[in-house]
Amino acid sequence: MGFWSSSNSSDTSSDVISSRGLNNSRRYCSNAVLEFDEVFDRTRHYGRYQLFVLLVIQYAMINAAGNYVFVSFASLKPTCMDPNVEVSFDRIMDTCAKISMCTPNNTISVFESLYEEPDFVCPNSHLPQHMQTMQAVGSGIGAILGGHLADLYGRKWVTYSGAVMMCLFGAAGGFSLTWEMLIFAMFGMGFSYGMLVDASMTLASETVGPKYRIVQTLAFQWSLAIQISALIAYLTAKWRLYLLVINAIGAPILILMLFWIESPRWLIQKRRYAEAARELNTMNKWNRMDIHFTADDLTSIQVQSSDSTQVFSIWHLVSTKKLILYTIVMFTSALTVEMCVGVIIFDVQVLAGNPFLNIALYGILRLWVPLFIVFMEAKNDWFGRRVLFISSQSITAICYALVLALSIYPESNTTMWVTRSFLAMIGGMVNSSIFFTVYKQYSIELYPTLMRAMAVGTFGVVERIGGALAPQLVNMNQLYWPGTAMSVTTVVIAISLVTGFLILPETKNAAMPDVYKKKTSDGVVC
Repeated sequence: MGFWSSSNSSDTSSDVISSRGLNNSRRYCSNAVLEFDEVFDRTRHYGRYQLFVLLVIQYAMINAAGNYVFVSFASLKPTCMDPNVEVSFDRIMDTCAKISMCTPNNTISVFESLYEEPDFVCPNSHLPQHMQTMQAVGSGIGAILGGHLADLYGRKWVTYSGAVMMCLFGAAGGFSLTWEMLIFAMFGMGFSYGMLVDASMTLASETVGPKYRIVQTLAFQWSLAIQISALIAYLTAKWRLYLLVINAIGAPILILMLFWIESPRWLIQKRRYAEAARELNTMNKWNRMDIHFTADDLTSIQVQSSDSTQVFSIWHLVSTKKLILYTIVMFTSALTVEMCVGVIIFDVQVLAGNPFLNIALYGILRLWVPLFIVFMEAKNDWFGRRVLFISSQSITAICYALVLALSIYPESNTTMWVTRSFLAMIGGMVNSSIFFTVYKQYSIELYPTLMRAMAVGTFGVVERIGGALAPQLVNMNQLYWPGTAMSVTTVVIAISLVTGFLILPETKNAAMPDVYKKKTSDGVVC
């Protein structure tokens, strides 16, 4: 039995068993519950409300993904059609130096980038990568702060605050007069994204039955969002217009999120039973269920034995031996999520073909992921979180290792270069879609309610550390060896794979822990 199991030990007395059966019968008739997941057994594990939440999250991901890949388009390098400078143009590594060599009427670009706006980022060619790093830093701060706030004050309004700020900072970026203003706006985009995603992912998982938790996590996939972002970039063709359009599209989210409910699970742990009952009844109305819960129905659910105002910190993630091991796996896994994508996306022009099509293709390759995961989980008992974790990370490791091996071939070898691009996309796609889903699911399912959002936020910080490292690793490709970024990423993936294989349990269909329990030195669980 796990540390957080709320089930009582079996009783051998027939009198006690009979009494328990009678009490359970009465409890069921009065809608009283002992474990929160029983709520979904009485109503629905998945209904209209859960579908509404999923669709709103998918809509919000357009804005989130659009802001994230902004630098991928805004740092595209132009080409020069002047035959007098074309040869030397191709040999020069510094983008700003290239642009200064070519007259405007001979400069060809598919997207008006930051480099082409006079006196904006040039002569500092690496500013776009530093902006992306600042966005990742902001995202990490937003994730950990949002996680703490969501555990203290609730999931819903932290999510909503993140959505509001994401639209405002994104639009502010489009109106930036200097690169300093843009870098501040990008920090804000990242900060708000961190708050939005980590709080909303916790909320979505806590308002759905155990059988469909992974479905709600799949709502955070960027498959469609990436394609829409690439299309908007192609149609707008200017970095300022792109930012304004992608963030204007996100404005309706601010209305739709008002119809969400606060997490009843969190409210119960805070002993706010009347509010929890009200939110459950609102969800039941959405799902067309006649059952009505009262505050008294929820008071039998086990809550934290200490005061409901207790604040959990990062240190609680390593407060027991089991949590230490889980946290090691989650840390290394989180590091790979944005790093794997970043070393490809932020160096998108090293991939063969049109940059817009490359980004769109990256999204298209991920379309099958949600259907695949849902189908396999529903049809196969053996296919759970652990199998998904190990298999997806193994595929990514193999693909990235092959990309490194193919790097020995020159760019003039078109076949090998296209193969390398394909393998890089497959590896990045598997990690950022399949592996991302199961890693996030583990971070939600391994930690108890009053530290769940904080745990998700903490590992969100680690994700952003990987995202911040990615553009710097791409810069190291130019300074040292072209395979530097891919080599470092592959090593981190391997560490995540090995530790996950050795440590992680299976959590498919298991009840999420509500209460934090720790064994004392004398063996007492408190």
